[in-house]
Amino acid sequence: MSFNLEIITPEQVIYNENIDLVIMPGIEGDFGILKNHMPFLTYLRLGLIYIYKEKKIIDSFLVNTGIVEVTNQSCVLLTEDIVRSKDFKSSEKNDEMDQLKTKILKKIYYS
Repeated sequence: MSFNLEIITPEQVIYNENIDLVIMPGIEGDFGILKNHMPFLTYLRLGLIYIYKEKKIIDSFLVNTGIVEVTNQSCVLLTEDIVRSKDFKSSEKNDEMDQLKTKILKKIYYS
């Protein structure tokens, strides 16, 4: 039982595949989306997105903020700042946001 997840930035479509489950960092707490989920629209906070297929995490992303629209057959995330977790590199500036992102990546909650 899969549904389509699409992650879009102003520059490109980052992700567009059928998946089984996605866990996202909502502004009021993490939430999971499965196929046939009740439709809703919400905002995301800084955090990790976990993508599952066949009961395993197949990918994860570090997102700064975004807007998510869920329908019963799809989930669309619109964001300006997202990177695959494994591709994140702290900048040389070592500013507060980079420190926070690094701290988030060190804590894996879902496996």
